[in-house]
Amino acid sequence: MKKLLVASTAIVAVAAVSSANAADPIKLSVGGYMNQYVGYVSQDDDLQEDFAEVNINSETELYFRGSTTLDNGLTVSVNIDRYADRDDAGGDDVFLQISSDSMGRLRIGQTKGAAYALSHSAPNVAIGNNDGDVSDWIARPTQTAKRMNAGSDGDNRETYVYSDQTMTASEGNDGQKIVYWTPNLGGFQAGFSYGLDVNNTAIEGPVNVGGNNTNADTAWDAGIAYNGDFGGVSFGADVTYQQNNNGGTTGPDFEDRESYRAGVSVGVAGFTVGGSYRKTKNERSIKDVDSSGWDLGVSYETGPYGVSLSYASFEEDAAANSALEDTAKTWVLGASYDLGAGVTLVGSVFSAEYDAADSSLPTTADNEGTGIVTGLQVSF
Repeated sequence: MKKLLVASTAIVAVAAVSSANAADPIKLSVGGYMNQYVGYVSQDDDLQEDFAEVNINSETELYFRGSTTLDNGLTVSVNIDRYADRDDAGGDDVFLQISSDSMGRLRIGQTKGAAYALSHSAPNVAIGNNDGDVSDWIARPTQTAKRMNAGSDGDNRETYVYSDQTMTASEGNDGQKIVYWTPNLGGFQAGFSYGLDVNNTAIEGPVNVGGNNTNADTAWDAGIAYNGDFGGVSFGADVTYQQNNNGGTTGPDFEDRESYRAGVSVGVAGFTVGGSYRKTKNERSIKDVDSSGWDLGVSYETGPYGVSLSYASFEEDAAANSALEDTAKTWVLGASYDLGAGVTLVGSVFSAEYDAADSSLPTTADNEGTGIVTGLQVSF
């Protein structure tokens, strides 16, 4: 049924495009951003590593974007985002989109799922607290350890790592997908997507989702969100669902991963309060290994100044049906100052604590630390 719906939607959209000619061909414009950070971090030595206390991180992307409006009113646009840091040749969102006020938006290409664009979570004005930014500075544990019930023989070995860098946000993998969002109706908007949830997989050619191929997970998600303004008070909320297949892995200890999440955001007089919650069944497609996470935060912005404080907590079963849980807890205090011309000065103080509750794991699966980071965010 999902495949029939997706195929039908694509056929209707392509037929609509082919029925009219654009007045002008698409011309690409160039944009992007560059973020450069310098920070000091103190963290435990439990990982048996020697991490530099002073570190420099960067993130750069180039955007190539363009659009044209056909005679029938449909807008066709292309989006090509490329990472531009040295030795980073990967692509980000690369897709074609067809849209109109009455039809909504249909997107095809390497992109995030529909739920990602609908999500609300804790606000941050500097580095994020729900998207892996903290783990760029304070290392998450990555140890090879025995996980009971990790496979049909109950004794498989895998790299031990907290499975979710995003804690409560909808997954943001840019796998090959077809994505549709409805028109905005009185502040309500729904979305649906289907495709691969793995980056850089099956750009062309058949997709092998069998034979224990965990690098070809297919996924679908759906969600609905509301955004409105009531006398100067903004309100947003969303509910989404995502299911990942298990990459063809078979056996009694594996099952499809399912994730439910909800988020809310309220803004008034420069203040924004937001938070989200996510519950996931069968993490990494391991049956009865469940997780949950939540975040909560507040920000205040006035003129060029902004400040925010957010907290995030994540828990995951140490094994199938286990009462023990691996935990990750982070908080971030951030500040920003808009210097103008697309340049923003940011700074953050943050802390993280990662604890493995499974007694079968070595103590090196724990880590905690505190850091301070400042930098410039430049958009162009």
